[in-house]
Amino acid sequence: MTVSAALRETYASGDDEGVVIETLEVDHASLDTAIRLVRNVDGQLGEPGETLSLPIEAGGARFPHLLCAFEVIGPGADSDGPTDGKIRIDNVSDILHDLLKGAIGYDQAIRVTIRFYRVLPGRLDEVAGPDDDSFTGLEMTAVEISADTAEGTIAWPDGRQQNVPSGPDAFFDRANYPALFT
Repeated sequence: MTVSAALRETYASGDDEGVVIETLEVDHASLDTAIRLVRNVDGQLGEPGETLSLPIEAGGARFPHLLCAFEVIGPGADSDGPTDGKIRIDNVSDILHDLLKGAIGYDQAIRVTIRFYRVLPGRLDEVAGPDDDSFTGLEMTAVEISADTAEGTIAWPDGRQQNVPSGPDAFFDRANYPALFT
């Protein structure tokens, strides 16, 4: 039985042996490589500061993720439209401080990706990729850093600045839709 089939069987049977691993990736053009963190609940995966290698896409290469404590409230929506999410990361404020210093002078957003991995205990090496319920394309819109924590607001990109009628992000351009410009 494959790991995927075993996980489906576990969920269908109501068995609670499956473990969900939550990761957070913070990336910016100023970084050589993204900051990748894995949520370490009660030290289940190792000691804080150790790394865990996980693939960031199905069948892809494995990348080191730093074990640490963090909380994520994903972005959502209500009757007024999209709502922001929140991130709180403990004991890695020095890493994020360097990110923020490097982001000064750039006209690009800090990108955030949240991935989930469902694994069976003791079979972490068999993980082939994240689940389909990951959050990609998020942007960090605000961040506060103290000596021991970093807190940020995450949101979907502001759609009012995308697909505008003119400029480099235009959804109707002169070359493809000349009738609109006569």
